Amino acid sequence: MLLAMPAKFDEAGFEAARVEEQARARASWKGGSQKSVFPVYVDIPTTLFEGYRQLLSTNCEVLAIVKNGDSLISANAGDSVDIFLEHTSFYADSGGQVGDTGWLLSPDGNTIVADVIGCVSPVQGLRAHKAVLRQPIFVGDDVNAQVDGERRNAIRRNHTGTHLLHAALRQVLGTHVKQAGSAVHPERLRFDFSHFAQVADEELEEIESIVNREVLADARVETLEDVPIDVAVNEYHAMALFGEKYGDKVRVVKLSDGFSTELCGGTHTGATGEIGLIKIVSEGSVSSGVRRLEAISGLGSLAAFREDFELSKYAGQLVPSTDNLLEAFRGKMAAQEEEMRRLRRELEEMRMKSAAGALDEALGRAVEVKGIRLVTLRADSLERGQLRTLVDNLKQKLGEGVVVLASAQPEGKVALIAGVTPGLTKRIQAGKLVGAVAKLVGGSGGGKPEIAEAGGKDQTQIDAALRAAQGIVGELLG
Repeated sequence: MLLAMPAKFDEAGFEAARVEEQARARASWKGGSQKSVFPVYVDIPTTLFEGYRQLLSTNCEVLAIVKNGDSLISANAGDSVDIFLEHTSFYADSGGQVGDTGWLLSPDGNTIVADVIGCVSPVQGLRAHKAVLRQPIFVGDDVNAQVDGERRNAIRRNHTGTHLLHAALRQVLGTHVKQAGSAVHPERLRFDFSHFAQVADEELEEIESIVNREVLADARVETLEDVPIDVAVNEYHAMALFGEKYGDKVRVVKLSDGFSTELCGGTHTGATGEIGLIKIVSEGSVSSGVRRLEAISGLGSLAAFREDFELSKYAGQLVPSTDNLLEAFRGKMAAQEEEMRRLRRELEEMRMKSAAGALDEALGRAVEVKGIRLVTLRADSLERGQLRTLVDNLKQKLGEGVVVLASAQPEGKVALIAGVTPGLTKRIQAGKLVGAVAKLVGGSGGGKPEIAEAGGKDQTQIDAALRAAQGIVGELLG
């Protein structure tokens, strides 16, 4: 089902309400404005957040409906209300990252019950879905919570981009640089940092080059949950983010190549390569000793060029040579699109070269199970066709044996492929093997005796599943 947000909503008006609600929530956490927190929130159970691993939460019970501080039993089509669910995939405004938008659907997924135009935390532990109803809704109803995936992806790219900028700023300007605020939106990112002088143009170019080299490196973005705060700071050397309050256990977001490690509760890309491109668009002063960078990433770059193009049409009314002006902007847009295509090609080539280079190492780590050689390999962020090519190459190099390959994919998904050389399919079949391994990452699958594919949704268990493959092969061999 292709869903779209109706254009009739007053987004500017909602944004003002969203900012006000966020300010109230922050005040309540600090104990500075208790009168602004509606008493009804005290009786609402906390919300289980599932949005790190999925965009769709099913069978979410409606725990409360709130409008202007009053608790309702039900609400009608056309009403603007706050919906509180038992569990949800919607990220709420926090740590500078804007809340998700999307839809509340009927349990069968065929009907849009409400358009969710934002998500906030009025008090810690609660998530209020700012909903405009299309259908009546009652407390106790079950709904499916569907996040706008395209918008979330844009936000994830920009949030990971702030971490890259933070690390690059410290490399170029010095370790005195600390985050002093941020805002992560789908269209662009803003990063405030402590620094005593204007950043020179050549320094901005160097920062931009560093972050885009890291994008092309396609480093894996790893998240560690419930890490003791002293371990995160002293062993992982994680940097705390501005304005965040931390408990005894924290969430660490780090890159596999060590470029950046920070404490962060936001949503991020699976690898830096998903960002596509980071372009700094402005740098300036916010206050004494605090500077601000604004940047765009991914499709935001194209959006900026399109905005310039629209402005050019108005400018054309004031200058005589409109054809030349429009042609110049068309040329810029075409060049930008070609550059994006080139970067994507280079990124895919680098990913494949990196994975291919690991084949010999994987073969060197092959183990023998009941007389059969087994090779396992992890190759993240590759497409299915590329993964199948790697399996075929491993089978060819192996001569005779079994191959199990796993890959972390965008949005927390896992891809698995198992291959068995032709002479061994009577003893062990790829379909049964990949199905058993997939269970360990919360998935399932199967296929032909010689090659089979599966999927999963728990990336934290990929390495454990590959280690368990040896035992699974032994059991299947009997």
